[in-house]
Amino acid sequence: MAKEAIETIKEAEAKAQAILQEATQNAKNIRQEAEVLAEERYKSIIEEGDREAREIRERAIKEAEEQSKPILEKGLDEAKKILEIPDNMIDGAVNIIIERIVNVNGNS
Repeated sequence: MAKEAIETIKEAEAKAQAILQEATQNAKNIRQEAEVLAEERYKSIIEEGDREAREIRERAIKEAEEQSKPILEKGLDEAKKILEIPDNMIDGAVNIIIERIVNVNGNS
């Protein structure tokens, strides 16, 4: 009977060892799967962040272009008006400025 008890204990120890090895392997497999899933999720989050950043940048550029359009148009209109001033008026304005500078400094 003692021999049978020893055999039963050995069998139980062997089963326990097998169960322990199986549990250890399952834990390793679960950990590896979790690491793979975590890496995939990390990449997904980074890609989503990059996409959102691009969208924000594009919206900001579009908004800036829309806001600057009237300013640019006004500047172009003013430039056209300046270019349309007759040369004789510009020459007259230059002469008046020169006279004021010369008279103020007394270098005539």
